[in-house]
Amino acid sequence: MTRSREEWRHLALLVSILFLFVFTPLIAHLPRGPVILNAAAAAVFVTGSYALMKRKTLFAIAVGLSVVSISATWLLMITPRHWTAVFSQLCIISLNTFFAITILGYVLRGTKVTTDKIFAAICVYLLIGYAWTFAYALLEELQPGSFVALSAVAPGDYLARYMEMRYFSFMTLTTVGYGDIVPHSSATRTFAALEAVVGQIYLTVLIARLVGLHIVHAEKASPGEK
Repeated sequence: MTRSREEWRHLALLVSILFLFVFTPLIAHLPRGPVILNAAAAAVFVTGSYALMKRKTLFAIAVGLSVVSISATWLLMITPRHWTAVFSQLCIISLNTFFAITILGYVLRGTKVTTDKIFAAICVYLLIGYAWTFAYALLEELQPGSFVALSAVAPGDYLARYMEMRYFSFMTLTTVGYGDIVPHSSATRTFAALEAVVGQIYLTVLIARLVGLHIVHAEKASPGEK
């Protein structure tokens, strides 16, 4: 029996997200760090759009949202103001949410679980963390003092705030919660509680189910390959 080729459309997205996640602290303080990080973020948007290429309508929406988000990010870097920060964060939240929902739809369709679907499921988990990152940054922008942290971020230092909110988001998503950053307003506390619940439900229900089905399908396919 000839094994059908697996698609690897979401591997590029996963690699680009992990690159941005791991290398942001190393690149941020370089002379051209913000420019490099903006390019890396653009690569995430491009690979996310590529993952939706087979669905033309969704692909068109993804490209449109990506162009707007990239433009908004560059605008914030060139003109760091309150309104450009709010606009950029809203665009990125919308794009991350769109990618997470559409890719999750792909993961849940059908019964066969491929390696690509597992990659896609991991991408969704990371996109959830990034969507909440910019939601927290937006709340802090709209209501300064929404978070209390051991280390203060200078007003207008959007990259440092992004890194701080990303750290808080993933610590909340994984329910680690070191306590060095604490939500102070009712809105941020509500968002943090919701993210923790979503993170736990996602891991325990979806990822466990996908890995289990993948093992079952692999066991069923192996006798015919001997």
